Amino acid sequence: MAEIEHSKRKDFVKVLKGFAKKNKPITIIIKSGQNCCKFTGCIGEIVGDEYITLIASNDVCVKTYIRIDCICAVSDEVEEVKDFKAVEDKEDVADKEEAWWE
Repeated sequence: MAEIEHSKRKDFVKVLKGFAKKNKPITIIIKSGQNCCKFTGCIGEIVGDEYITLIASNDVCVKTYIRIDCICAVSDEVEEVKDFKAVEDKEDVADKEEAWWE
C-alpha cells in the first residue's frame, strides 16, 4: 500500500514540475482543516515531494508554502474556458450581431 501511495505522489510531482516549466499562473485548491482554500500563482520551487512554493501573481512577491499532500486540485487558468456558451443555430447568432449594431 505504501508503495502505491509513493508512486502516485511521484507522478503528481511530475505534473507539478510540468506546470512549473510553463511558468504560467495556476490555481491550487488545498484541504485545510474542514475547509478548502484556493491559491493562485506560479510555482517557484518544488522541494522534494514535500511542498511547493507558490508565488502570487500580483504587484508584490508573496510566497505561499503548500504541502503537496494537502493539494486537492490544480487548474491551469490560462487554458481553462471561463465563459463557454453553446450556439445552436448560426442564423440565430447573425440576428443577435445585427441587433447589436443597430
